[in-house]
Amino acid sequence: MQLTHHTPDFAVFDDFLAPDAAASLWHRLRDQEFHFVHARRDGAWNRVYGLLDGSPLSGPGTINDPDGHFTGRFPDHANHPTGGATDCVVKQIEEAKPELLPWTGRFGENWHAFTSRPFLYPQGSGLAWHDDSGNRAASFVFYAHPEWQPSWGAELLVSPAPSDDLDPERRHAHLTERPGQYVAPLPNRLVVIRSGVPHMIKKVEPHAGDRLRASVAGFFLRRPTVTG
Repeated sequence: MQLTHHTPDFAVFDDFLAPDAAASLWHRLRDQEFHFVHARRDGAWNRVYGLLDGSPLSGPGTINDPDGHFTGRFPDHANHPTGGATDCVVKQIEEAKPELLPWTGRFGENWHAFTSRPFLYPQGSGLAWHDDSGNRAASFVFYAHPEWQPSWGAELLVSPAPSDDLDPERRHAHLTERPGQYVAPLPNRLVVIRSGVPHMIKKVEPHAGDRLRASVAGFFLRRPTVTG
């Protein structure tokens, strides 16, 4: 695991998994059950993805919640470890907490659990601008595909975090006024992004053919507020 690029808003770590673990993850992901993000069993539309974001697929979610703060709050997430394909990513994130701390904050203080879920993005799929705020301290994405070429697209675009006092209209204008950065989805790469930092996934280009952008993504969660 090597820190290869960082700003106050996000960090890029390459060679995140051992080579044999990365190869095993890719092999095991192909045996997971995936469904299109809008093909929910309850019939509800997944509002994270817009009508023009293509047709990404998602797999089974997990949550690493050692102190049980989120019991019952993520009914569609199994408790880690599950014996599933993504356990190796969760385990490595757990071990890398000291290196991730500048962007996630401190476990037990700034965040208390984290989720993970595998995704597949076929040609024409991406995700529009968003900032993963709310009860999330940070987010992450790990690139699980074994190969990626520059012409295949799917870059992660990151805009500098806007000031908290900007109104919604000015926050939107911020995206076009400030230069940002992009991160290529290279295999075995982990990207960690602070909450409130705008980012988007460029669509997978036609040059990718039938190759998929495969990732494991999740959120570092703040402890839920107890009311009443």
